[in-house]
Amino acid sequence: MTARAILYLCVVVLLFAGNLLVGKLATASLPPLTLALARMLVAFIAVSALFGRAAWQQREALRRQARALTAMAITGMALFNATLYSALRTTESTNVAVLESMIPAVTALVMALFFRERLGGVKWAGIVMSAFGAAWVVTDGEPLGILQRLQVGDAFVGGAVASWVLYMLAVRRWLGRIPFYASLVPMTGIAVACLAPLSLLENWLLDTKWHLDGQALAAMLYLGIGPSLIALVCYNRALLLVGPSRTATSLNLLPVATMLLGYWLLGTPITPSQIVGAAVTIVGVSLVTLNLPRGW
Repeated sequence: MTARAILYLCVVVLLFAGNLLVGKLATASLPPLTLALARMLVAFIAVSALFGRAAWQQREALRRQARALTAMAITGMALFNATLYSALRTTESTNVAVLESMIPAVTALVMALFFRERLGGVKWAGIVMSAFGAAWVVTDGEPLGILQRLQVGDAFVGGAVASWVLYMLAVRRWLGRIPFYASLVPMTGIAVACLAPLSLLENWLLDTKWHLDGQALAAMLYLGIGPSLIALVCYNRALLLVGPSRTATSLNLLPVATMLLGYWLLGTPITPSQIVGAAVTIVGVSLVTLNLPRGW
């Protein structure tokens, strides 16, 4: 692996970990759907400035894929961010990181159950390990009592994982037909259009109180530009350099980065159950994403 690829992947992991930590802080100032809307609005402005001309030039190709763009925008941008920030309001960022790191395993499981994609014994073992590791973290080392110890935030993370798996299935089906960077303009625009009425309902029905101070503005800028744009570009650059398997496996370091940054920057305690559960989950997901001969 080249030094450039390592640099790209380090930036991706750090920005994604920062998304959870900054998102956790920002939910103290902004309600989750409003925060998701703010992130997507900043991202829409940024990608319009960078790729708006390309999107206009390729508008006919984008228009022909309107259904695909809508599906990917709703699942991967609107629903994922809405459920993720709802989770961060009620549970620890480390728990969210561990559960989020299960996405490759859950995707593989869905492909096996509903699309008849064959998985070997090693990958099935990885799915079981990752599920057990996540349960260990969520239940603080008592996985047999998971139903008693589940929090509302953990359920929201489940929704985030489900929405991202749906997004990955949509990407698998349609992204090869779509100009990638140009497509970010309509996709972020669709996400803003979906989140805006939800944010209005959130503020009207729940009578939420929030304040737009300097910290909240800085968080909005970071979330809209860092994880939404810079990390995305770096991820795709790494994808070209080292391929999808190594790129996906590198994201298994997300729980570790989140734990260490949370401890260093926010003073969030690290418990033994989080360390054990994160380690088991990382090993399990690594087994799922390995390139193995068919049947293994």
